[in-house]
Amino acid sequence: MSELNTGMKIELDDGMGTIEIIRKLGEGGQGYVYLVDYLGKQMALKWYKKGTIKDIDIFRKNLQNNIREKAPTKSFLWPIAITRIYYDTFGYIMNLRPADYYDFSDFLIGKTEFSDVRTMIDAAINIVDSFRVLHNKGFSYQDLNDGNFFLNPQTGDVLICDNDNVSQFGEKSGIAGKCRYMAPSVVVGRKTPDKRTDQFSLAVVLFLLLIRNHPLEGEQTQSKAVMTEQRQKRYYGEAPVFIADPKDASNRPVKGVHNNFITRWPQMPDYIKNAFIKSFSKEVMCDDKMPVSEKEWLQYLMRFRAEVIVCPECGKETRYTAENVPCICCRKPIAHIGWIQTPYYRIPVFPKQKFTMAHVTDCYDNNECRTPAGKVVQNKTKTKIALLNEGSEVWTSGGSTIANGERILIQKGTKIKIKNETVEIK
Repeated sequence: MSELNTGMKIELDDGMGTIEIIRKLGEGGQGYVYLVDYLGKQMALKWYKKGTIKDIDIFRKNLQNNIREKAPTKSFLWPIAITRIYYDTFGYIMNLRPADYYDFSDFLIGKTEFSDVRTMIDAAINIVDSFRVLHNKGFSYQDLNDGNFFLNPQTGDVLICDNDNVSQFGEKSGIAGKCRYMAPSVVVGRKTPDKRTDQFSLAVVLFLLLIRNHPLEGEQTQSKAVMTEQRQKRYYGEAPVFIADPKDASNRPVKGVHNNFITRWPQMPDYIKNAFIKSFSKEVMCDDKMPVSEKEWLQYLMRFRAEVIVCPECGKETRYTAENVPCICCRKPIAHIGWIQTPYYRIPVFPKQKFTMAHVTDCYDNNECRTPAGKVVQNKTKTKIALLNEGSEVWTSGGSTIANGERILIQKGTKIKIKNETVEIK
C-alpha cells in the first residue's frame, strides 16, 4: 500500500506527535502530497511511492540532518519532521504554500503573468539569492528544475519546494535531476550533482523565467519529431548548443515556434545576454569551466532592476540607461531627471524607483538584496521629488539625520551617508 486514506493517522519520528490525513493534494513521479492536520495546523505531507527511494536509511539520515540544520531562508519549504516507516516507505511534513503563489509552469505556458517587469526581475533576484544562501551554508540542491518553484506574481516572492534532495557538499542524494535542467556533465555521467552543476541549472531556470524559452531548444531539437532518450543525451549532454551562441548558429530559434525568444532576447540588456552566453558556452557546458556565480547574477539582476522605469509619457515600462533615450513603447524621449550614484550602481531618478541595501553596500551575505533602503517619491502637485528612507539604517546628510519614514529632497550634489557608504545625487 503506497497511497494513504483520509482519516489515517501517521506517527512522526523523534516523538514529534501524530498527523492526520485530510485529503490528497497531488501526485508526482516520486510520491504523493497530502493535506494533513498536525497539532491543529494544516500542513503538507510528501509521501514517497514505494520503491522510489533506493536506500531509505541513507535518504532518511540526510533528511534528518537537513531538519536539524533548519531552512537556509524563509523561501524554502523545508522539511519539518519525518514520519515513521509504514508499508516500507515514509514521508515528511512541511508548510503549505499560500494561495497567492503559483507554479512556475503556469508562467511558462502563459496561464499566469507577473504584474510588471520589475516584479519578474524581483522573482529572479529572490531565486538567485536563495541559492546563494543555500550554497554558502554548504548545501547543494541537486535536482533544480521548474517544478521546484512557486512564485507570487504580485510581489516576486518565491517559495522553493522538494528540498528532500538537498545534501551537504560531498554527499549525494541519489537523484541526478531532470534532463532539460541537468548540467551536460551530469547528463553524460562525467560528474555527479554539486554546487557547480546547480549553477548551470540555475541559469536554465533564469533563462526560462526571463526569456520563456529553453536555452538549448532551437532548430536542432524542433526538427526531431520524437525526442528519444538517445537524442536527449546528445542535445542536453554530449553536444549542447545555446540558442544564441555567437559562434555556432546551428540551433537558432524557429519563427512561429520560439517566438518568446525572438521577442524577448532583443529586449535584454547586453550584460544579461553576456551572462547567458557565458552560462551556456561550450567552455562551461563541455569543458566544465566556471559558470556564472550567484553573486555575479545578483549584480546583473540588481542593475537590470534599477534600469526598469515607468515612462512618464505613456505610463508603460521601459529601460532607462542614458539621457534622452526613447521609450521602447512610445518611442518618445524620456526627460532626464538625475541619478542616485552609489559606490556600485547608477540608479535613474524616477517616481516610485526603489533601491535596496545591496545597491548601496555591494554586500550579499546578509540578505541585503531584499532589505529595503529607499524610494523616490513625489508630492501631490508633482513639484518636488524626494528620497524616502524605507530601511532600518539612519541616513545622514549635511549634519541632519533621516530615519525610517523620513524624506530628503533630491537636489544635485546632495550626499547621503548610508551604512558607511556615500550616495550622491547627480
